[in-house]
Amino acid sequence: MKVLLSLVAIIFIAVPSLSHAETLAWGITSFPPGYITQGPDKGQGYADLLEKFMRGKLTQYDHDIIEYPNWERQLAAMQNGPLVCTSILWYRPPGARQSIKGAYRVSAPNGVFFLHDVVVHKDMRDQYGDEVSFKDLLSNPDLTFGYNRPYGPMFNRILADHLGIPPGVELDAMNAMDRINHLRNAKNVQIRSGSDPIGGLLKMLWRKRVDYVLEYEFMIRYERKKQGFGDELVSIPVIEGRDQINRIAFACSDTPEGEKAIAAINVVLKKYRHTDEFKRALEWLVPKDREDLYWREYDKILTIME
Repeated sequence: MKVLLSLVAIIFIAVPSLSHAETLAWGITSFPPGYITQGPDKGQGYADLLEKFMRGKLTQYDHDIIEYPNWERQLAAMQNGPLVCTSILWYRPPGARQSIKGAYRVSAPNGVFFLHDVVVHKDMRDQYGDEVSFKDLLSNPDLTFGYNRPYGPMFNRILADHLGIPPGVELDAMNAMDRINHLRNAKNVQIRSGSDPIGGLLKMLWRKRVDYVLEYEFMIRYERKKQGFGDELVSIPVIEGRDQINRIAFACSDTPEGEKAIAAINVVLKKYRHTDEFKRALEWLVPKDREDLYWREYDKILTIME
């Protein structure tokens, strides 16, 4: 009997644990050409490809993909945790992360892009100069700004000041309903945060239901081809964003599980971020006339490890 019990104990110790790996939920939402959730390019956006790359390297996790109807719902899911991640949110250096504490954690940067332009209908182009100030446009009560999601630290702060949000409170880190309520209380801001927030808002601009929007050159390029806008929508450089580069990063829930996931993501970035395999995911972001400048700016993130 003692021999039998010893054999059972040995077998129990030798058999690997059958417990499942922790599940990392990846949140996606329609955000072409970041997340492309429909059409012939489905799953081939830069955010899709960054996420796919990371899923392939984080083999210690099971992976689940959850599609949310818009960015508001996705940001709320990340805040609720315990472990929801995305491949594209704005990078903040460690010393600037207090303002997003409790909302999400960010990795080392995984890419760069040039900041937004102001986009207007060509029929209204003569009302604006060669470049415009986003702050000045917001202060004009006769012009309606079309909003569809947070826009990154600098533009978020300008918009937050216009909405009366106190300094130190980040627009994208706020509770979603508080953010929406502030936006609704602004008389010259029109919200478009449902499905297809990019294409839907550009259609509103094309139909002259709003006067101007903020958008990236690569998104305008994608939507122009997808929806056939032609030259009806015109981009104008923004004074506040002149020659500035933004950095993006992976982000996960600000929980112990999220902290562990970000640490694992940073290990992968350190090992692969310089490779052609990784950089192929970013091709959507590269301006056709500024390729050399883009990759020079990209090279600067390779020494940033957290």
